[in-house]
Amino acid sequence: MMELTINQQIDECAKVWRSFLYFLDAWVWIEDKEHKRQIKLKLWPAQAKVIPQLLNSLLSILIKARQLGLTWLVAALSLWLSMRHPLHLIVVISATEDHAIEFLDRVYFIMDRLPDWMLPKVKVRNKQILTFSHKAGTEATIKSLPTTEMGAESKTPNMLVIDEAHMIRGVETIYTSSLPGIEQAGGQIIVIANSVKNRPGWPWVRDTYIAARKKENDFNRIFLPYQAHPGRPADFKARMLRSGMTPEDFSEHYPETETEALSSSFAGFFGQALVRHQSTRKGVTGNLVEDPHTKEISFEPSDHGILEVWRWPYYLLDTHDGLKWSDRYAVGGDVSEGLGASYSVAYVVDRLHDEIVARMRSNRIDAYKWGDLTDLLSRWYDRALTCVEVTGAGQTTVKRLVELKANQYVKVTCDKTGKVVTSQIGWPENEKNKYECCGDLRQWLVAMKGTLYDGVLLDECATFIKYEGSRRIGPEMGKLADCVMAASMAREADLFIAVSPKKAERPLTGWRKRQQDISEEGRVWAA
Repeated sequence: MMELTINQQIDECAKVWRSFLYFLDAWVWIEDKEHKRQIKLKLWPAQAKVIPQLLNSLLSILIKARQLGLTWLVAALSLWLSMRHPLHLIVVISATEDHAIEFLDRVYFIMDRLPDWMLPKVKVRNKQILTFSHKAGTEATIKSLPTTEMGAESKTPNMLVIDEAHMIRGVETIYTSSLPGIEQAGGQIIVIANSVKNRPGWPWVRDTYIAARKKENDFNRIFLPYQAHPGRPADFKARMLRSGMTPEDFSEHYPETETEALSSSFAGFFGQALVRHQSTRKGVTGNLVEDPHTKEISFEPSDHGILEVWRWPYYLLDTHDGLKWSDRYAVGGDVSEGLGASYSVAYVVDRLHDEIVARMRSNRIDAYKWGDLTDLLSRWYDRALTCVEVTGAGQTTVKRLVELKANQYVKVTCDKTGKVVTSQIGWPENEKNKYECCGDLRQWLVAMKGTLYDGVLLDECATFIKYEGSRRIGPEMGKLADCVMAASMAREADLFIAVSPKKAERPLTGWRKRQQDISEEGRVWAA
């Protein structure tokens, strides 16, 4: 670049001070490690879209595919903030000392290609600390540190970067110990991770990201798929698979969708079956109430209700033509003791639309009362066939449903000749049956014609795993699988019915009715 006059230098410094995007576009060079050369940074569309979110969000969590240049952007952001602001502390936590050094090396790579007149005076420069001297004896510092459970606890940083968080053991402790100092400084936190499932920090990254998606925390979530790299060809995935990468490894390192990134494909039971389901949304919540005199069942809306509805029973719709359906719905349930730990859950499947249309869920209702509520749900959905897993608590619910003369599923076991050996109301609980019903649910999630609206079920499926070295399946440690089992039971009820839903025919009237009557009497129809 040609030599600038003093006035031009002042003008240029003002432009850089005002705009991070201008700084990137005009002054930032990065390293092309593949060709071992420096190249001028040119923002990709996906990178440009992320930058305003990083600048304006106090809490950001970013899950990305590999090699998308995000660490370079955060390194440039750290340098830019330190050049602009005195009394500014940025703490970067990395998985290892080598990674910590590498982050600050990126900062130095960018800084060393800036003109001296743009930079504050450098006071400290070593492998882990860069300090600028500003006016009136103030300083701005970037500290790039290896993992420590204290995190930034003893500091008051203006920005905390947790880089490659999926690799960091104890990342939750680092975050929680750092948060008070960050809040005191009015600072921001940026969490960057890949979706590699067998790394120690992944469970916290995934749970924090999912909570952000459900608006249960204040993190702004950002996802970047492998296609965010404009240089990747259309057949990039096929090339990587041909080179020997397994589909599971590709899914982890180069996810295509947010759902794929969050699924537990490394050891997950459902794996790729979850990829297509990205249309979760909240239903209408409330409770079912039965009139003791008329026995009419009504829905009372409530933000704290245990029933969430995505599709109303067909006969309640304004478009209902008065004709009755048969075999339209199926109900499945998993039952807990109702002591506040695990949940009792019941799902309703609309067999016409081939999707889950309602979920009832509570961890504060005993198994006997749950039988009453399950029967109520079944009757509201046109006396749907109900399949309950016969656990310890499930036995109580099944017995109560028998007393209520509910329409229940019967598990039939046959010998090799097809002769019925045993039959049991409900779905018996054992590992073989669990594998069978969850396998049926997995197949359905792949082939489902409708939409999976329930984010809670999707989250539980994402943490439902195959235990290494055995055929045992179940939730990750500390996670629940009540929705998974209830949805599996609903699928078994659906499969048990076998026949397709059928709509009653409208009664004949007029001349067609007379024709039918005459035909039934054996007489000949004549005009």
